[in-house]
Amino acid sequence: MPTLIVASTSPGAGKTAITAALAAWLLKSGRQVAVARAWSADPAGDKDTAAFKLLLKDAVQVAPEAASDNPATAQIRQFASRLKAASKDAAVAIVEGGSGDTAHTVALAEATDGLVILVASITDRIVPAAQAYGTRLAGVIVNNLPRYQVHALEAEVVPALKQAGVPYLGAIPEDRRLIAPSIGLVAEHLGAEFALLPEESARLLDNFLIGGLVLDWGPTYFGSQENTGVIVRGDRPDIQLAALQTDTTRALVLTKGVSPIEYVYYEAQQREIPVVVSPYDTHETASKLESLLPKIRFDHPDKLSRAVELVESRLDLKIIERAVAQPVTR
Repeated sequence: MPTLIVASTSPGAGKTAITAALAAWLLKSGRQVAVARAWSADPAGDKDTAAFKLLLKDAVQVAPEAASDNPATAQIRQFASRLKAASKDAAVAIVEGGSGDTAHTVALAEATDGLVILVASITDRIVPAAQAYGTRLAGVIVNNLPRYQVHALEAEVVPALKQAGVPYLGAIPEDRRLIAPSIGLVAEHLGAEFALLPEESARLLDNFLIGGLVLDWGPTYFGSQENTGVIVRGDRPDIQLAALQTDTTRALVLTKGVSPIEYVYYEAQQREIPVVVSPYDTHETASKLESLLPKIRFDHPDKLSRAVELVESRLDLKIIERAVAQPVTR
């Protein structure tokens, strides 16, 4: 059974998203897919494994090996054996491997007779990182590419990869949807309470706007971003109502612990816009949201849909198709 191992140069590079997106793309093609994280210090509570179970219900799920980031050879072999047994009817296995852990990832590739897809940032030393995988490398994906770095990618990084003989699969741009928090996570992080529509807590917020001194016409300002959470003083119903006049406002975050007045409550209810009440003032609320990023997980169906779109439009899938055509035995 062909196996693809998604590794990265460092933690937080996007392995989970790429693993899930590739698995979903292969499932769309009608193939049976097994998916797993290779090892975890807490297999029962592993969040990446939980995300795979939530998002990839049609895939064969394989539990990670109970191991730290420094698994023993016997543990790697044990995982490879379980993967083979659990996914004997699958056409391909997609495994989330390590971060900056070349030796163990190569050992896993050899144990599973698999190939490695390396997820890297444009700021990494990509060529030597990729070459460390030798003939087990299927290719490199540059992930979270900032818009201003596109020229550097095309003029410097891609030519360097080609000159070194490293297969280049493509680049995934930065995308707000992939790092969007849910309204529920925002409320939990702030210690806020829902004043309206707590059942919409899973709704994603791609952007935030502060409803302070708005010099533009309200709907113009609040309509300047998509899927927006508007942070606004709880005692400014005029600004709250202006924010509710756009189709892009997805939630109101009222500050200073002030609940919405009846008019705002009614308008938000009619437009099905959730309202949460933060105990902090507007400045403190916005500041606290800056520390939310580490809590955001790739665990939402809308994120998976967007990731699959990006994989299909930005990567050279012919290389991946060849990689899963048959085991490599190298």
